Amino acid sequence: MKNNFNKTIVILFLLISGMMTAQEAVSLIKKVEGFSHPESVIYDEENNVFYVSNIGENSEKDGFISRIGVEGENLEIKWITNLNDPKGLLLHNERLWVSDVTDLVVMDVNTAEIIVRIPVEGAESLNDITIDEQGVIYISDLAKSSIFKRNETGKIVEWINSETLENPNGLLAVENDIFVAAWGDSKNGNLLRINKNTKEIEQITQSGLGNLDGIQRNEEGEFYVSDWDTGKIFRINKQGRTNEILTSEKSSGDFLFFEKENQLILPMNHQNAVWWYQIK
Repeated sequence: MKNNFNKTIVILFLLISGMMTAQEAVSLIKKVEGFSHPESVIYDEENNVFYVSNIGENSEKDGFISRIGVEGENLEIKWITNLNDPKGLLLHNERLWVSDVTDLVVMDVNTAEIIVRIPVEGAESLNDITIDEQGVIYISDLAKSSIFKRNETGKIVEWINSETLENPNGLLAVENDIFVAAWGDSKNGNLLRINKNTKEIEQITQSGLGNLDGIQRNEEGEFYVSDWDTGKIFRINKQGRTNEILTSEKSSGDFLFFEKENQLILPMNHQNAVWWYQIK
């Protein structure tokens, strides 16, 4: 009994030490303010800047896109304006794509002009955007528990509508799969995987993590996901093993894993700020 007790103590100590290490491995290094309910952050490698979507203050056409430097310097807070509630961002072929309620809006990063607004038939509340290796764009609709798909010809159709999607929020295309950070409904959302060919939906996590929002992938193939409600960021491997690596505050949105500097950059919706975390 004594030996078993000692072994239990050692295991508990190692588990606690491991959790403390995970928490201590990430530190807050910067807060940049001046935004208006920021939702999503992406990196433009060619121009070496970040783009941030801002939902605004619930007035018509008061949403906008910010362009900021990699050190957090404010280049242009209101860089592209005249949007409603812009959320998910995608950069592809010198075009910036944003989901804007029921429209997909395409903008030119060189001229900072809106090129076209594409109404998405049947959409209720578009959210995140991802693109696969074939150039097919996928857009989540949290309110409808759907994912829309835009093929190479430009046609947008509802690809999947299912309660099993758990109200999809964050999306990430990886090879033959679409990974989903689910918001959840009456229960907390999970990290899901969808096979693009069969549309089979698989739960990677099982117990529900929270109102999941952003999803990113690191060089080891693990996923970072954010819980909007608690501000927690989790690291999850493909088998569903989950580690909480930091806790920010409520309303952490569609964040960026900035691989170049090994940083997590969080748009904080309620705080009207973007927070930088360094992964050591």
